[in-house]
Amino acid sequence: MNLTTFKFFILSSLLTVLTACGGTSLVDGNTNSGTPDSQSEISFCSTSTSYSPGVAVSGTAKFRRRGLNIQIDNPSNTMTAAATGAVISTALPIKYAEIRVLNSSGAIIQCGTTNALGELRALDGTSSLLLPNDAGTFTIEVLSRANYTFASIGKPVSSTLSAAVKEDIYSNTIYKVSGSYISNGFGFTNAAINLVAQANEATSSKIEGAAFNIYNDWVTAFEYLNSTSNTSNLDVSCISERLDMYWKAGFNPYEYVYPGTDTILSFYLREDNELYISGGQNGNVQIADTDHWDDTVILHEIGHHIENVCGRADSPGGMHFAQYRIDARLAWSEGFGNFMGAHIVKNNAAKINPNHATTLPNGEWLFYHDTVGYLESGSPTNNQLILMRLNKLGDGSGVGYDHDNVDYTNFPGESHFREASIARGLFKGTNTCSANCGGGVTFDKYWKALGRTLDGMGYATSPFSSSAKFFAKVFAANGNTFSGTMTSIMTADEALQMVGSADYTTSVSSISSGTVSANAWPGYGIKLTTTSSCNRNVLQPRPTTKTYGYYSDQRYSNHFFTIRKADLVGVTAINLVPDSSCTEDLDLVVLSSGYYYNEDCGSYNSTTNACASFSKDTATDSSMVLRTTSTSDSGTISLNSLGTGYYLLNVRAYSSYPPGISNTSSCVYKLTDQNGAQLCPSTSY
Repeated sequence: MNLTTFKFFILSSLLTVLTACGGTSLVDGNTNSGTPDSQSEISFCSTSTSYSPGVAVSGTAKFRRRGLNIQIDNPSNTMTAAATGAVISTALPIKYAEIRVLNSSGAIIQCGTTNALGELRALDGTSSLLLPNDAGTFTIEVLSRANYTFASIGKPVSSTLSAAVKEDIYSNTIYKVSGSYISNGFGFTNAAINLVAQANEATSSKIEGAAFNIYNDWVTAFEYLNSTSNTSNLDVSCISERLDMYWKAGFNPYEYVYPGTDTILSFYLREDNELYISGGQNGNVQIADTDHWDDTVILHEIGHHIENVCGRADSPGGMHFAQYRIDARLAWSEGFGNFMGAHIVKNNAAKINPNHATTLPNGEWLFYHDTVGYLESGSPTNNQLILMRLNKLGDGSGVGYDHDNVDYTNFPGESHFREASIARGLFKGTNTCSANCGGGVTFDKYWKALGRTLDGMGYATSPFSSSAKFFAKVFAANGNTFSGTMTSIMTADEALQMVGSADYTTSVSSISSGTVSANAWPGYGIKLTTTSSCNRNVLQPRPTTKTYGYYSDQRYSNHFFTIRKADLVGVTAINLVPDSSCTEDLDLVVLSSGYYYNEDCGSYNSTTNACASFSKDTATDSSMVLRTTSTSDSGTISLNSLGTGYYLLNVRAYSSYPPGISNTSSCVYKLTDQNGAQLCPSTSY
């Protein structure tokens, strides 16, 4: 992993590469000839057998985990670095997990489940786990798998925890912790067995505790979402969809995609609801980049799963940098994942790492955090990859890494294209902290805004996700009001001004009317309408630099409008009409849903990382449906060839490097139909 980036969100198309390719695959760090045959996952133990008389077995199943070795700045009492450290003294319960009981011949004689305390119970989760009153040795296994339905208390529909943590995609082996119970057949009813999955590779090479930690992170998130305290009476049954999680000690799952790669990666494949967590590399778990103890990383990927099954997952994936303005869909998805990782840990610290209460300043978790291996003592700085402090101000004030300084005065709305700022805005909006939080928005408003109802971003007729759309829906769910603190968080803290903010209205010079008011940012994916009166629009293209990877600035060099023929009755063409002297080449581009933004760069110079050749005015992207090819700033797009679905109309200034352009460039324009009537952006989502 590039140490300055976050984990990639791998596109679902990689699944095809993974399962369909032949040749060499890497498992356990060893090269094997050919791809191993995939074995079916063992059937779930779901039969309750009655024994009369029977022996009631008591006991628990727990797992150990590593904690944090932290560094605190004094006198600010602020955590500035943390590395995965020693195994903590408290073993945590393995909740709602499958129990299999085998006789000495290996036959299954009973099934059960653990309860919320990790206690061994029958399948109903409450009755005693009964075994036959026979002399013999029985093996009790607790697996890293669940199919447990929660009672629908306060919810319209019950939810089922359906998940498994497995070793690899070939064997589909479920992790387990097991022990033996020896019965003398005299009817003892208080036989106890206590099972513990270990966290130290010196004790158990498989480090089963890590597999159960991954499992526990999903269970904790599931419990949080299923609670009426957090999501009110809203339906959360979407989280019942099965989640398969793959992890193995010492193995980098990105090798499924690129065998032999040095890039270590955790990722989520949304097409099949599969999550892959890094276990290290080439058998190493101590100094390699591992994520099995990095709860915020695990929960970040789980956040992608939640977005996928409960909302809308339309991120294009790819490289993402906290310091840069990037694709709005990518920034939103990664920002939401960062937020979920930190938010679930903060609000469930005792369930995830009980040491947080005594080791963290003010006992609170405020971070998206990623480490390398573990360090039981000493300075944690070199073992830390990412420490994003989510209660910081957007100006970077405070102790620790800034990641993403924003300028809400000079660059209003820029943070709708910045993942770190989105994560901070979400976190501060719904959490109380020792400083800089307290937006006062309850989490159920977030859930409503995320979901697939008419009020949510996941609704089927609402494509092109972004933080701008999400916060607009949160605002509506919150009674069309925000507290003064939340408004300050959105603006002065994070440059997340909402669509329609006066900050986007600016005075510009036009050819036809002199000085006019213009809209500098209509909002990513806002609907284009036939409303006949609105301000002109103004693009403010900004130069691309090496700092920004020579990418076209999607906040300042682009406007994006959602269009659909059914919503533009009588409109057969859209005209781009420039209304100022603009030195940049303006184009209209129609993009399909699921598009990947084309940077207009044909090839890059490997020495300078600058663009070496360009492809402007050429439709080279398969997701690019139409494009104007005029060398002037005016142009026309015919809608006749478009289908009935939703498309994104991109008004873009060709600002890839070179040529260099001014920091104050301004391109005033309007959009009209074939008859010259002005087309306007909607005032809201």
